[in-house]
Amino acid sequence: MGGTNTVRYANYRCTRADDVDQQKGNRSVSAVPLETFARDVAIKVLTKLDTSGYEPAATTRPEADVLADEKDRAKLEELKQLWLTDDDFTTAGFHAMHAVVLKRVKERQRKTVKRPIAGLEGIAGSEAEANWKKLEEDEDYERMNAIYRFLFAAVVVLPPTRKGRGFDTNRVDIKPNPLD
Repeated sequence: MGGTNTVRYANYRCTRADDVDQQKGNRSVSAVPLETFARDVAIKVLTKLDTSGYEPAATTRPEADVLADEKDRAKLEELKQLWLTDDDFTTAGFHAMHAVVLKRVKERQRKTVKRPIAGLEGIAGSEAEANWKKLEEDEDYERMNAIYRFLFAAVVVLPPTRKGRGFDTNRVDIKPNPLD
C-alpha cells in the first residue's frame, strides 16, 4: 500500500488499485486510525518486552552484502557525477540506472534476518508509553520507524468486513517479527 494525502484526508491505498488484471487491489484505509492502532500495538509490545537478555549489537548482515552495498554506493556516486558532467547523459538514463542499483540494495537489505536490539535502548519496559511520547515530541520519526521495523514484519490491511464509517481493527493483521 502506498500513502496518499488527498485534500480531504490522508489514507493508505493499494498500489495495484488501477491495475486491470488479476493483481488488482481495491483496498484503502484511513491513515490516522491505522497509524494510531499500530502505535498502540507497538507500545503494548514494548511495555512487555524485556531487553536484558539480548546482545546489544550483533552484525546483522553478511559481510558480502555490506561490501556489495559499498560498491553500489560508489556506483551511485559515479552515476551522479556522470549526470552532472556529461551533457549527453540524460536524466531519464540516470533514473533508469539509479533504479537498478537501488533495487539491488533493497533486495539485500530485505535478507537481513536479525535486527539489533540497540534501537530499543531507553524505550522498552514499563515506561514505554512515556518514552514513545517523548519520541513523538522530539519528532524522532527515524527512530520510531526503526522500532516499527524491529517489532513488525508487516502490517496487512484485510478487505472490509462491514459497510459504513469507522475504523475496523479486525481489518488489520500485524505480523510480528520474532524477538529472539
